[in-house]
Amino acid sequence: MRYHADIETVNESTPMVDAENGNARGSSSRTSSPRILRFLHFLGGGIYAPDGSTYNPIEELLNAEDPEERDRLTERWKTNRLDELSFVGVVAALLAGVLTSTGSWPNISSGSQDAWPVRTCWFCGIILSLFSILTAADQTIRLHRLSSHRDAYKKIRILLSTSKSKRRRSKKTGRQQPKTLLVYTWQLPVIFLTTATLAMILGMLFHVWNATKNVGWSDPSTKVALIFTLVAVICITMFFGGQIMLYVPDNETE
Repeated sequence: MRYHADIETVNESTPMVDAENGNARGSSSRTSSPRILRFLHFLGGGIYAPDGSTYNPIEELLNAEDPEERDRLTERWKTNRLDELSFVGVVAALLAGVLTSTGSWPNISSGSQDAWPVRTCWFCGIILSLFSILTAADQTIRLHRLSSHRDAYKKIRILLSTSKSKRRRSKKTGRQQPKTLLVYTWQLPVIFLTTATLAMILGMLFHVWNATKNVGWSDPSTKVALIFTLVAVICITMFFGGQIMLYVPDNETE
């Protein structure tokens, strides 16, 4: 939670445009902010730690002055959230199916002691993918049930905000802020899915290298492990390269 609060402080201290001189403010504070903080902000990218694409739409719908615009933003947020939950649920189910089939792979079903890290990673991946499905289904059902209420949009905004007596507002802008824990709660399906994927990849690395014990470098198992590791490193590098290309700082303007 402290990380999210620090990111929020950085964002608040770097408004997009200064009202008096029209120049971007806060560049010095952005530059002077810890590099590790900015790296974690990028690494989160909306997958683990919520970024502006997750946080800002909720803040906008909570602070819209026009009631019609407030309802329109709430409807848009609900629709996009349901679409995201549906996609995550389908992918998590596919991943769970793949992980449950790994028990029949060679040298895994035998239950040898050398294969315990592999089985540990894949069993953890199974439980993570199942909880990704469960949380996505839970949030989908909750949104559908709230949408059937007479004051559906109002109920959704109440869910996203704190109570009036404990309403949290930004010290810089005075705008109402969404519940921090709730923002992370909406991230749980994606967090579970991403972690399950990482567990499966790690288990595959353990699996291919476990077969290279007591064999030489010319053995086919070693060649398979080397080629697999090379492909994995290339894929991971390309993935993070894509994240860099798709990353947009919160204070970026047209």
